[in-house]
Amino acid sequence: MKVSVVIATYNGEDFVTQQLESIRSQNREPDEVLICDDRSTDNTQRLVSNFIEKNSLDNWSFMINSENQGYQKNFYNLLKKASGDIIFLSDQDDEWTSDKIEKMAQIMQHDNSIETLNSGIQLIDQNSDKVALPARKNFYNANFLYSKEPLRYLNSFSLDDIIKRNISPGCSMCISKNLRDEFVSTYNFELPHDWFLNMIASVDKKCFFLNENLIRYRMHNNNTLGVSENWGAQSKVNSFENSRQTKIKEFEQLLSSLTIISQRQDIKSAEHLANYLRARLRFYKKQTLGSLLRLRDYKEYYQTATFRGQIWDFLVAFKLKKIIYRLLQM
Repeated sequence: MKVSVVIATYNGEDFVTQQLESIRSQNREPDEVLICDDRSTDNTQRLVSNFIEKNSLDNWSFMINSENQGYQKNFYNLLKKASGDIIFLSDQDDEWTSDKIEKMAQIMQHDNSIETLNSGIQLIDQNSDKVALPARKNFYNANFLYSKEPLRYLNSFSLDDIIKRNISPGCSMCISKNLRDEFVSTYNFELPHDWFLNMIASVDKKCFFLNENLIRYRMHNNNTLGVSENWGAQSKVNSFENSRQTKIKEFEQLLSSLTIISQRQDIKSAEHLANYLRARLRFYKKQTLGSLLRLRDYKEYYQTATFRGQIWDFLVAFKLKKIIYRLLQM
């Protein structure tokens, strides 16, 4: 089976060469690598061109957008161009283990029911040193993935799971050509492309997670996963407050994506999931006790909200957040 790798770049001069080298050094070499730069203003374009030329990579191609399009359209266009039966997505600043393509492609080849395969990640810092992250209860994969049941080596996820949260960064993902075809005909550029891909695949439980760390996922100033060494009480208040508009946008995107996918596929739980998303939106837009109590009727709320988050929701609903904030400032 033919393997493609697609890489979207933008102002990635600090780490792009390390990522390209980790892909070039794979045990199972990709059949094609497609790279598209989104009008970088640093040295990314020169570094990528020099890397391809220096290593005589005839099956690698490098394109530059005529104008900045954003990462979603950049990945969308790359996926449209990819000709592989299995397509790997790559960011510009991570590092792949040498057996990533080999292991994931082998699983995809042996089970053609899998449409998205997400691998585990190891967090690293700017110096490529491992970053330890305290594990939350029932969370795996650097706290990306929630599961009440202990994970097996290979795990499938339903739409009910994926609608609540994505399970791994898109840079850990490979997809089937069939899923790519469905994606390019339905994607609306709202929800992040990787989450949308997993949503499509999860309708028939064809979304899988491989419980092995095959990518070193870099954390830096533009990518912090919400981890902070200074996570005091005031920081928590600020974080919850600043996230409201972000959450409104996210749940609007999820609802829109669910609507699009359910128009093309028969989803038994579509109405329930849509009502849950609407309940989320009502609470974030109008934070009242009534809207919170309606939201708490859904089991999905308890599976996504931490205990700390639930306490904050009650403070907000009772209009106590300003009082708490003032006390913290004293």
